Amino acid sequence: MTLLQIIIIVAGLFIGYRLVSYMLSPGTGDDDPRSRPPPDPRHAADEGRERPRPWGWHDTAAPPWYETLGVSETASREQIDSAYRQQISQYHPDKVATMGEEIRRVAEARTKAINAAYDVAVGIRR
Repeated sequence: MTLLQIIIIVAGLFIGYRLVSYMLSPGTGDDDPRSRPPPDPRHAADEGRERPRPWGWHDTAAPPWYETLGVSETASREQIDSAYRQQISQYHPDKVATMGEEIRRVAEARTKAINAAYDVAVGIRR
């Protein structure tokens, strides 16, 4: 095998590798945003953007107490108590004990939100 044949083989391998890697790379070759994969939120902090946070019952961006309980802002104490009992009965841990782990976590978070909203509502109506 001559030196020229070795150079041609190496050059062919290199060009083939670059061509395949270019064709398999996401987002290259087509500038259509729909063809790109969605950004991974785990890497958002690495790119200088703020990482999105899931909503939590203690979050300051939580809905107001009256939206959480499903009553009007001027609801009476009886209406608040009735709405609280209705909401808490839907998400009570005993009702979701036989369901999946994810549903139990959602119910627990929702129960905490309902209890926090009720505490705020009762504090206002005293």
